[in-house]
Amino acid sequence: MATVTLDHIQLETLSQLLVAGGHHDISELLEESLRRLISFWPARAGALLYVSPQSDMVHLEHGPLNQEARTLIEQARTGFIRREDGSEPTVGYYSLEGGYDLLEMPLQGGGEGVGLLHLVVVETGPEKQTGTTTPLRPDEDLLILLVRAIGGEADKLAHLRRAERDLRELRLLYEVGQSLAINLDLPSLLSDIQRRVPDVVDAERCSIFILDESGRELVVTTLDASQEMRMPADEGIAGWVVSHGISQIVNDVDQDNRWYEAISRETDFDTRSIVCVPMQVHNRIVGAMQLLNKRGGGDFSDQDVQLLSTLATQAAIAVENARIHQSLKQERDRLLTKEEEVRHSIARDLHDGPTQSLSAIAMNIEFVKKLLVAMPERVAGELDTLSDLVNKTIYDIRTLLFELRPLSLETQGLLTTLQQYVKRWRDPSGHQTRLRLEALQSVPLLPYETESAAFMIIQEAVNNARKHANSPEIAIYLYEEEGHLVASVRDRGRGFDMNTVEANYDMRNSLGLINMKERARLIGGDLRIRSEPGKGTIVELRIPLS
Repeated sequence: MATVTLDHIQLETLSQLLVAGGHHDISELLEESLRRLISFWPARAGALLYVSPQSDMVHLEHGPLNQEARTLIEQARTGFIRREDGSEPTVGYYSLEGGYDLLEMPLQGGGEGVGLLHLVVVETGPEKQTGTTTPLRPDEDLLILLVRAIGGEADKLAHLRRAERDLRELRLLYEVGQSLAINLDLPSLLSDIQRRVPDVVDAERCSIFILDESGRELVVTTLDASQEMRMPADEGIAGWVVSHGISQIVNDVDQDNRWYEAISRETDFDTRSIVCVPMQVHNRIVGAMQLLNKRGGGDFSDQDVQLLSTLATQAAIAVENARIHQSLKQERDRLLTKEEEVRHSIARDLHDGPTQSLSAIAMNIEFVKKLLVAMPERVAGELDTLSDLVNKTIYDIRTLLFELRPLSLETQGLLTTLQQYVKRWRDPSGHQTRLRLEALQSVPLLPYETESAAFMIIQEAVNNARKHANSPEIAIYLYEEEGHLVASVRDRGRGFDMNTVEANYDMRNSLGLINMKERARLIGGDLRIRSEPGKGTIVELRIPLS
């Protein structure tokens, strides 16, 4: 092969090939290098394959390649992988029709084979290398130098871009983690996640599906939290991920029969590809996080799955914390509402009972004072009447205090307290309250908090029956069954439709049923309410004795 002297233009071209400055994209660098190599040779056309340290592949072509050249290039590329290559790169030639050769040379970087370079050049044989028609070209050593420079610069740029991406991901993970840690408002939290996460993996959109276990549905909200949509928990790619707990990459949703198109139509968003991972807290799946459409039209990768899984774990913990905070806030509001109800009830009971009695006592005292002067003989009888009124008032006050906090619960337990409760209660309308002990000689003592909550539930059920049942009798049953202490309040009154009451409960002022169920849940019990119009009501509390 003839070696030629490089002129000024060729030297300038060579220096440009060896400098990657100004390039921010690997494909841009390699495309520019290939184009200049073809011009520098000169060659008719060329092709280049590069495999990055992250196994990303770049395929490039420049100039006209006939079918014969394409076939040879594809055969050479088949099965190529990036690998250690300590041998000296060599240039190979394959004859093509029309007086051309296909030059092949491995692309190297840092002692590794990182790709392949192919150039279509004018045919060179012994008979072609005489005379003035010898094509100008650099020698093989110079070509090796050029190809090594290109491979090395491509690797440097690939490492640089990976480092930039890692830094960007770490920064965003930190920012997302900080944001999730301080945001306890669930709608705002979901919107914040959906805004930030797509930038991490260059996706167009993020969707978060929260599992509503009560209805076995997945709930997804729009980015601005203005719209909430629901879908069955076992449908769609997100439903499959939630049901199986396995991440999924679907780079063509139209070819996947699990694709649930309704959400995409509802949001007027064209979904092409998806990566979806489960959101888990303590091995319990609470939802799924999904990214839509890789920016630039590429495919989602396993690296995207790993990164999204990290984000999903953070998001799941944040969502769970927000839910707990929301639940505590609702519980606080319920307690405040219940406290206000109790205040009104106490004020009403004091006004209707002891306050009226004390007013009557004050009036009788004034009357007795006058009798002492005018009719002394009647004073003894009036004092007896006054004494009865004082005793009744004391009894009413003690009954009120008993209902607010029966001290016998702390010393004698639930059974004795219920016996005292039934004995103390007197209904001027003629209703009766009875306590029945079904096959129960004694009641095991439970923790004070448990017995206190049980007494309040029973008391609430009795009060509801007094106010609404219109029943001639209210019975309290207490018995042991299958390892549970069962307390049941029953009446034979008008009853009600449970579905109607529960459906309209938010519009009612009272929170009695909700409070009863919440108290039962807090002590590990189970509250069951059965009622039908005209057939009375049964409120049953079951507390595990274990």
